[in-house]
Amino acid sequence: MNGRIFDLNGPFFGFLDRLSDLIILNVIFIICCFPVFTVGASLSALSAVTRKMAAKEDGYVVKGFFRYFRQNFRQATVIWLIMMFFGMFFALDFKILSGSGQGAVLTVARMILVALFMVYFFEFLYVFPLLARFDNSIINTMRNALLLSVKNLPWTIILSLLAVIPYIALYYYIRFIMPVFVLGGFSIISLVSSYIFNRLFAPLIKEQ
Repeated sequence: MNGRIFDLNGPFFGFLDRLSDLIILNVIFIICCFPVFTVGASLSALSAVTRKMAAKEDGYVVKGFFRYFRQNFRQATVIWLIMMFFGMFFALDFKILSGSGQGAVLTVARMILVALFMVYFFEFLYVFPLLARFDNSIINTMRNALLLSVKNLPWTIILSLLAVIPYIALYYYIRFIMPVFVLGGFSIISLVSSYIFNRLFAPLIKEQ
């Protein structure tokens, strides 16, 4: 039994191989996000590589990442700039409303803003994985991302928790969590999410 576990083709070395791929992928992703305007292309490439990992269609991590990075660069950058603009809009509005005191009108305004932000967040969760999987126009990709997020609301909630909980942990335990994020946090979150996205996208692939 032990001989099989520590065999070069066994589960132990298979786990180490997958872990090393995730670490390499995470480092490349972080580096490629530094110019800021390339975040969208990086997210799209990350989603594409982890999707293949989840589907057991593994290839070369570095080569695959940069291939998808170039392939989706234009559309991913436009989508990222749109999402970044609305993100700044929400951040500014939340800041203004948080310092505006109390009152019925302000309470309603905050509730509306939170609801709109949730729509924005759901869109953000789906749009880059969708772009990485299907060839479509920017408008259709963004529209389909929103429709899919609402149609699959229970899964969307799970994806939201996968995306948010690690950052909450990072905020409160930054000294312990930061090394994990640097080594593999983003790629691990993307890989776990990819198992869900592969399931959600399967009916769309059959339709095509």
